[in-house]
Amino acid sequence: MKKALLTIGNTLRGDDGVTTYLGHLVEKEKIGWNVFYGDDTPESQFHALRAFSPDVIVVADAMTGINVGSVEVIDISDDRDYMYSTHNLPMPILLSYLRGFCGVVLFLGLNVDIEKVLEINPSLSEEAQATARRALIKMLEIDAIFDEQMIS
Repeated sequence: MKKALLTIGNTLRGDDGVTTYLGHLVEKEKIGWNVFYGDDTPESQFHALRAFSPDVIVVADAMTGINVGSVEVIDISDDRDYMYSTHNLPMPILLSYLRGFCGVVLFLGLNVDIEKVLEINPSLSEEAQATARRALIKMLEIDAIFDEQMIS
């Protein structure tokens, strides 16, 4: 099974770079996911994702407005009012496009403190690093679900 992680975030905006850190953790742990770093323009990775032709894509982005430090798989496929992201990217449209060539697309929200994404800051807080480690555990759980489906 081919699995892709698309990270979205700006590493110059402090904790907004939490998913880039998650991507590095996924690569370091060698858990079988190809990482695509979308930074501020995730659409720049669409061609590479399409060429990779994954069976599953997890789109990870920093979020605000929910419990700081939590990691959630959220269904926002029909939520046209979605504004939890730290970006103005219309996430339902992005996910809809990805579903055009990949049957399983999940959104993984990593909840960060909005105060730590508002200014130029190239460092990631300890809190965000801990959130990324929790997200790695969530990625392993997602991985186990798909591995189990492959065996069935």
